[in-house]
This record gives sequence, structure tokens and C-alpha cells, in this order.
Amino acid sequence: MTALTHSRTRRRWLRTVLAALAGVCGAAPAAHADAWPKQPVKIVLAIGPGSSGDTLARMLGPKLEARWKQPVIIDNRPGASGVLGTEAVVRATDGHTLLLGTQSSFLSKFLVKGLKFDPEVDLMPVRRVLNYQLVIAVNAETAKQAGSLKDLVALSKKSEKGIFFAGLGPTSVFNLTLGVLNQQLGLNYVAVNYSNVGQANLALMRNDAQFIINNPASIRPYFANGAVVPIAALAAQRYPQLPKLPTLQEAVGYKGYVPQLWTGFFLPKGTPASVVEQVNRDVAAVLNDPAFRKEVEDRLDATVVNSSPEAYARDIHDEMAVWQQLFKTLNIQPE
Repeated sequence: MTALTHSRTRRRWLRTVLAALAGVCGAAPAAHADAWPKQPVKIVLAIGPGSSGDTLARMLGPKLEARWKQPVIIDNRPGASGVLGTEAVVRATDGHTLLLGTQSSFLSKFLVKGLKFDPEVDLMPVRRVLNYQLVIAVNAETAKQAGSLKDLVALSKKSEKGIFFAGLGPTSVFNLTLGVLNQQLGLNYVAVNYSNVGQANLALMRNDAQFIINNPASIRPYFANGAVVPIAALAAQRYPQLPKLPTLQEAVGYKGYVPQLWTGFFLPKGTPASVVEQVNRDVAAVLNDPAFRKEVEDRLDATVVNSSPEAYARDIHDEMAVWQQLFKTLNIQPE
């Protein structure tokens, strides 16, 4: 499929999503007469337990249960670089299955050969929830030789085999982010992929892998004893929680595109607009509680995003255009 065809497909998807959501704002109160939910609500994650996304889902679950008067079930479905969990939501027909996903759910369209669904057509954006902080970190053994990002690059070039990166699969945002950054960084590395964040963290501490890209919340417990050492923040400015950690620009003069890891809710294509708006409204109400919002942001090293279905659809449309061009530049082909 050509880049022009991709662009046309994205425009058609965006028009379809926005048209479906357009009726939400003008919906009369009668649209909510058929109360939702009528049964337990399932939140699917395409990642395993122990990740920041899993923690977020389990924090939101009880709050949403209280509003919906129905159980909220957290369903972890890792595998196939996130495709299994995403497809489970695309195929759901019960009207009560949500995806709490990241851009990986959409990037699979460009990276997985023979994908049996089109995320840009088959998923309806509901609400962008969080923007996560990200860091590059090394283990204690590696930190003895490379306590900075510049030193890590030098270390990686000392042997022909290079060093190992603890990743989560070729369509993972972590792996893809490193691929983008490495256009300028020049690391000599091999990605060793694990099925979940917990396994990747363990591999890092065992020195089966020498470095990782991760949300600080996932590895912060290991900062205090030096088992894991952050060496750069993937951000334009230093993180308030890690004020001594240099940004990529400060560390190595990096000036390229820095991907932003986000998470948010999606529903299957064809979900009534009234349900999309209710989920959006109820998630917003939960996260707009000041105490809970602060708890989420502090615990997950993230920022709560004020969003809407329409804004989220536009964000995804724009971001996918950037990624598609990057894949073309990097000559990354579906596998």
C-alpha cells in the first residue's frame, strides 16, 4: 500500500470517527434512557501485569465500578507485540469491552504483516488519559562502565556484538522509540524482547540486558539501591521528580523527534455514540478528583490529559502520519 493510500485511509477513518461522534454533543437526554452498563465491564490491556498501564487500570477500576454500579474486570492479554489484546477488543460484540491501549495498538497496522483488522477503522477513540514520562536506564554493572548516555554509546561500540536492550517486541513503543532515537545516538545494540515489563526489568537487573527504556514508576524502586540507574530523560525539559537527570539534548545534544508514550481508552467500531460519550465523561469525572489525580500522577510518573473523543481521534491521525514517515525513513517493513 502506498503512502498516498495510507493517507487517504487515515482521512477516511478520521472522517468516519468524527462523524460518528458528531451526534454526541447534540444528543438529547433521551439518548441515555437505555442505561449503560447493563453487565460487568471488561478493560482489556495488551500487556501483562506489573506494567504502568496495568497499575492505572487497577486504580481506575474501583472508581468506575462505583459510578457504573457494575463490576469492572481487568483482563491482561499480552502477546504478539500487543496484537492479541487489541484484536480481542476489536472482535468484542458485548458492548461492554474497552481497550486501555497505547499507540502500539495503531502502529501494528504498519508493522505486522497479515494483520486481520485495521485499528484505524475498527477502534473508536474515547479518551486520552495519560502522557507518561520515559527514561533510558542501565543496570548497576553497566553503570560502572557507562554512567552517562554518552558513555553507553561508547561502550556499545567496544565490541562487534554491542550491548543488549530489554524490549517488549518490535511493535512496542519502547523498541520503536529507541529505533527513532538511535538515528542520532548511534548505539550498537541488539533487542532482546520479553512478554511483559516485569520480565524486561528482571533481565536488566540480571545483566541479561544492559539497558532499557521505561516509565520511571516501573523501575523507581530499584533506583534507591543502585540496581537500576537512569541516565537520560526522554523529554524536552527535566522531570520534576528526577531533577538531576539530564534530557537527551543535555546528555548528547539530541535534536530529533522524541516520541511521547500515552495511554487511553478505545471501544470497538459501531459502539453507540452515547456509550462513547458516557465512558469519556465518567473517566474524566474520576480523574478530575484532585486527590485521585495527584495519586495517579505521582504513582505513575505521568500527567493526566484533558481530552475528548474528537481530540483523541485527531491526535492519533496526526501521530500516525509522523510514524509512517519515520518507518519509511528507517526502511522498517511489516514482519
